Amino acid sequence: MPTQPYEEFVAPFRTQWNSDVKEFSKALGAQLDSETSAQYALGQGLVAARELAGLTQPQLAQRSGVQQADISRIERGLGNPTRDTLIRLADALGMQLVLLPKDSPDLHPA
Repeated sequence: MPTQPYEEFVAPFRTQWNSDVKEFSKALGAQLDSETSAQYALGQGLVAARELAGLTQPQLAQRSGVQQADISRIERGLGNPTRDTLIRLADALGMQLVLLPKDSPDLHPA
C-alpha cells in the first residue's frame, strides 16, 4: 500500500478549518516544535558526550545499564529519558548533569 506525505494527506481537511481551529493548530504546532527541539538538543548533547568519551552506543549501554536501543532513541531526539536514566548515562560518561541558561555560551562550545 503506497503512502503519501502527511502534509499532502491533511491539505484537503485544512481547507475546511475555521479560524479558531487554524489558530489552535498553529499554537499546538509551536508547542510541539519547542518540545521536539529540546529533545533533539538533549540527544545531540548525549552524542557529543559519548563521542568525547570515545564510546560507541553498545559500550555506553554496557557501562550505564541503559539499553542501547534507548540510547539510540535519546540521541535521535525520540526518547524521553527519566532523571535516573540521565544520571546513569552521565555517570557512565564520567560527567555530571548541569542546568544552564538557554543563552549560555557553554551550551555551544567551540
